[in-house]
Amino acid sequence: MKKISKNLKKIYWLLVCSPVFLFGAGDNVLKKMATAANEQITEAGSSVASVLNTVILVLGVLWIIFLALVAFFNIEAAKNHAKSILIASIILGICYGLTAAAM
Repeated sequence: MKKISKNLKKIYWLLVCSPVFLFGAGDNVLKKMATAANEQITEAGSSVASVLNTVILVLGVLWIIFLALVAFFNIEAAKNHAKSILIASIILGICYGLTAAAM
């Protein structure tokens, strides 16, 4: 029974001291893992921003075409809704700028 107890103590101390071995090496393993995780998060965020940028660009072009058609066929409707048209255009521009900066 005493021999099992000694073996359990050795295993216990090995598990307790195992994080020390991570720092004892010349290269810090935890720092490498954190750096790799940060790189992956940055790449994923850049990819999401790129997709959003493309979607917003397409919506902006469609919005300009729609406004041109409305102005061509019914200029009074464009004059009546000028405030909402301006606000929507500003929101599209801000979103495009934010996603372009995040890429």
